[in-house]
Amino acid sequence: MATDATALTITAPATSANLGPGFDVLGLALDLANEVVIRRRPGPLALTVEGEGAGEVPADERNLLCRAMLRGLPDLDGLEITCRNRIPFGRGLGSSAAAACAGLVAANALGDLRWSPSDILAHAIEIEGHGDNAAACLDGGITALVPGPRALRVEPPEGLALVVVIPGSRVSTDEARTAMPTEVPLADAAHSISATAGLLLALERGHIDEIADFLVDRLHEPHRGPLCPGLDALRGIDHPGLLGVTVSGSGPSTVAWVMADAVSQVADLARAALSDSEVPAEVRVERIAPTGLRARWA
Repeated sequence: MATDATALTITAPATSANLGPGFDVLGLALDLANEVVIRRRPGPLALTVEGEGAGEVPADERNLLCRAMLRGLPDLDGLEITCRNRIPFGRGLGSSAAAACAGLVAANALGDLRWSPSDILAHAIEIEGHGDNAAACLDGGITALVPGPRALRVEPPEGLALVVVIPGSRVSTDEARTAMPTEVPLADAAHSISATAGLLLALERGHIDEIADFLVDRLHEPHRGPLCPGLDALRGIDHPGLLGVTVSGSGPSTVAWVMADAVSQVADLARAALSDSEVPAEVRVERIAPTGLRARWA
């Protein structure tokens, strides 16, 4: 058990889910990450939220991080928790999954619970509902959520980069779910399975030039696209290094898949396209994080 002078520091990455056709199955981790620092000290729980969500999310046991911790701990008395949030809220970048996964890993460490990775993933799905985000957050790289539940991981291929576009507006998960139909044509479902399989195989083999056709989705993006400002402008960019643009999770953020040697040019073209369309958004050059959530005592 940690001493009062010891801090548990957890870094939990942002994630992008679906990756085009892999609805509720595929995800990837980004270098952008939240940090949680937990120290022991006498007295009731003291929670501080810095950065994204400061003054907006609860700074007590109602906080999603704390609710996840209480899955394994009887109470949170004697803990001082600082959340340094860098993942934007309500933008489809897995901020909720990062909080839930960080809380579960913290409980596992603080309570000596010996939860397995599959246990933590199952708890995260029950708490937050997005197993595709949780799998990528916990494992890093590119992941597929499979029955168990468990995650299958694909190493990020060399030569692939991402341009992440984060609009100023938000989209709630409920709003994005409501936009989708309750039934889809069999042909669209078959296309999703085929494209998902092709995408995973191309990524695993490092055949980046083959993935463009596999990024096209028919299940959710046609319905969520209107909720993503600037999506059409981004897809209209003409550059040989741009492989495709996908909606990140439920949106409104989007991810441009780019050949690494063209990422700066595509990022500049994205900024210009968004400016011409009068869409306020942050454009970030990101890489797929090779590692997922990490916890360390120091």
